[in-house]
Amino acid sequence: MRGNIRNPIVAILALLGTLLSGSPVLAEDYSVDYGVESDAGRDAGTLTCRFDQICSAKMESLGLNVSFYLSRHDPDRVSVHLYSYNVIGCCFFAGAADAIRIEPHQALSRVSFYKGVRARGALLIENERVGTLYLRFHSR
Repeated sequence: MRGNIRNPIVAILALLGTLLSGSPVLAEDYSVDYGVESDAGRDAGTLTCRFDQICSAKMESLGLNVSFYLSRHDPDRVSVHLYSYNVIGCCFFAGAADAIRIEPHQALSRVSFYKGVRARGALLIENERVGTLYLRFHSR
């Protein structure tokens, strides 16, 4: 009888071990060092993020927010958004895009950002350069 009770316990422990080993990092999957150099000044920080969730940081001193999205199914591209709650018409990237996709495996990404208007159709839009966003991603 003791052997019958032990088998379910062993099975449950084995199942828990399998589930936990399938996802070795439950609370965090990657981190990102970010920095901004702009007309308004400089700010930097580090975020700990999870795959398949939007990860955001607020840079109070510059009036900027930056957010990242990295899918577990496409770990070679990170979607990056930068927006301002102080500067009207900020922030766009090259081609007047409001988001960019970058490769997280680069040692350091340097991305210029602009204020102006969003791209519409085939119009050529030249926005005013405001600063540079620096990004470095680390796998956990």
